[in-house]
Amino acid sequence: MSNITYNILWIDDEHESLAGTKGRAKRNGINLVPFKSLNGGMAELERNSAFYDGILLDAKFFENEDDQKGSEDTYNVHRAKERLLQMQKKFEIFVLTGQAEAYKDSTFKKAFTKVYIKGDEGYAQLWNDIKDSASSMVDTRIRHAYNRVFEVCTEKYIGEYAAQDLLNLLKSKESSDLNTQFTAIRKIVEDIFIAFNKYQLLPAEFITPSVSLNETSKFLSGKNHKGELFTEKGYQHLDGTHLPAQISSMLWNILNITQDGSHRSRIDAHVKSLNTPYLGQSVLFQLLDLIIWFKEHVDSNPQTENWTKVDSPKSEEKSQSKKGTVIQLNPIKGFAFCEPQDGSENVFIPSHLVLKNNLKDGDKISIEIEDYIDNRTNENRRRVKKILVRK
Repeated sequence: MSNITYNILWIDDEHESLAGTKGRAKRNGINLVPFKSLNGGMAELERNSAFYDGILLDAKFFENEDDQKGSEDTYNVHRAKERLLQMQKKFEIFVLTGQAEAYKDSTFKKAFTKVYIKGDEGYAQLWNDIKDSASSMVDTRIRHAYNRVFEVCTEKYIGEYAAQDLLNLLKSKESSDLNTQFTAIRKIVEDIFIAFNKYQLLPAEFITPSVSLNETSKFLSGKNHKGELFTEKGYQHLDGTHLPAQISSMLWNILNITQDGSHRSRIDAHVKSLNTPYLGQSVLFQLLDLIIWFKEHVDSNPQTENWTKVDSPKSEEKSQSKKGTVIQLNPIKGFAFCEPQDGSENVFIPSHLVLKNNLKDGDKISIEIEDYIDNRTNENRRRVKKILVRK
């Protein structure tokens, strides 16, 4: 259990000058994810609660990330508590402060019972108390038990939405409500297929305007039982990056069982006659293997765009290219933005492109842009598809 890391959201307007605190936490198995403000930290926690095991607050901090020094206020820590109480996932609140008046104030200590002094010998107690609290949370126990799976539920791989779906599936894996389970499993498969496209291992036509599950499965598998290349949406997937036979078989089984269709009446009848949760569990655990394999696959730097177009479209979609500067690189999640030279809107750079091209804030780059539809929100979005030149 020594390799377990606890992800703790930390709100402290002075966190940039507290490298020692971050280092102490890291040596104790705690990853502090810092924000300066109420709105910055709470927006992240409310959006991505599945990732976090606890919350650590200063007694005073900003309301917004771009607030100026001197505007920090103890009012914001009380507002943070109010928002935490409204969340479905419950966190115990820890306060680490250098404000002696807050530490000694009886009213403050009634509102916040876990208060620790910065620079005090009590750091070791703070880390132990945070880990004890986090270890009692169901979500944390599940995430640690399946840590290799949840490693993949990040912006770099299949996205953070999948983490909450997986937590719900694993918490209710003995449920007889297979329709809900199957819907969640299909969403995660869609996330995986979208990530294939993000890594340039699947043409965009397979995920826009919506994910084509069956066609994508066959394209990625590559060949039929006769050894002939599948032709899907006018593309053939060339040798070298086809799914391994076992992964292809599991993917086919997942989709065959979870999709709506005429065969569902047989599946529903089977579940009703046996009255067991095991069919749903078997599909879920095959999905977990698929997720872990996906990370290993993309980490191996497979050949990209390994396909051929076998039809002749009437018109080729022109890619959009721009020159710009790398800005706002997120040190925790790895993504960044490109600020185009022409003054147009900033473009999101996915974390895998940041890592692959070793991008840093201020780098001058030329990029290829693609438009896509976020299959989770149905919103039109833009992102960098390729880094053409880096200076």
